[in-house]
Amino acid sequence: MALNPPTTRGPARRRFARDHPTSPESAGPERVTGRQLCAGLGWSAGLAVLLAIAITGVARAAAPHWARTEGLTVAIVAAVYLAVIAGLTIAVGGPRGVHRLLALRRPAARQLGLSLTALVVAVAAGIGVSLAFSSFSGGVPATLRAVVAAGSDEARLATATPLTWALIVIRLLFLTGTAEELLFRGAIYSWLRRRASVPVAVAITAVLFTAEHAYYPVLVPLVLSYGLAAGWVRHRTSSTVTTIAMHITIDLALFLAAVALS
Repeated sequence: MALNPPTTRGPARRRFARDHPTSPESAGPERVTGRQLCAGLGWSAGLAVLLAIAITGVARAAAPHWARTEGLTVAIVAAVYLAVIAGLTIAVGGPRGVHRLLALRRPAARQLGLSLTALVVAVAAGIGVSLAFSSFSGGVPATLRAVVAAGSDEARLATATPLTWALIVIRLLFLTGTAEELLFRGAIYSWLRRRASVPVAVAITAVLFTAEHAYYPVLVPLVLSYGLAAGWVRHRTSSTVTTIAMHITIDLALFLAAVALS
């Protein structure tokens, strides 16, 4: 014999709804599908190519001298990050999909505090590993200098025009961290969680994130430790806003260090 729950009315019903929320999170978070992930990568690549072609054409026509400088490269890289953000947004169905599937949710203050604490620990661990092997890279000062140079636009700062400086700052504050976190801790992590445990998803996203930056070997320990910390924070906070804050913070620190050294 089936048992039916008692019907609640008035104040009792409101109290029951308050104490037993039926939000999507309480029923289990939604995950990015393989089709959505592939669509996001496809849209991102297509938009990146179109933007790169358009920017190159406009720059060569309107400012041919500037187009022969590093400024054009900075502009194209910024456009690629913008394309990733736009492509993923299209693939998951717009801003609501970004909120639901890519976890772009406003965190609590304590969650931001947790993310910044994890960042400090990750940076200390990554730099510590690099310094432990600094004898192979010219000593401690040389290793630290190499980390800053590889993780920032230091090589471009001395000859950068005001427009290039502006593009570097805009990319740093609004594009790089947002794009990479929505991709790795948003789309890829969400897709992996459909079929893997949290530790496996965190480890795979950290390895993929490190592989993206592996063209600078000196950065590998720092990037890997950051990737593991960001994945853990993503799991603990159910938000990519926290990891975006982490990403912007470390990029900004490296940029300021580069400015001080240049």
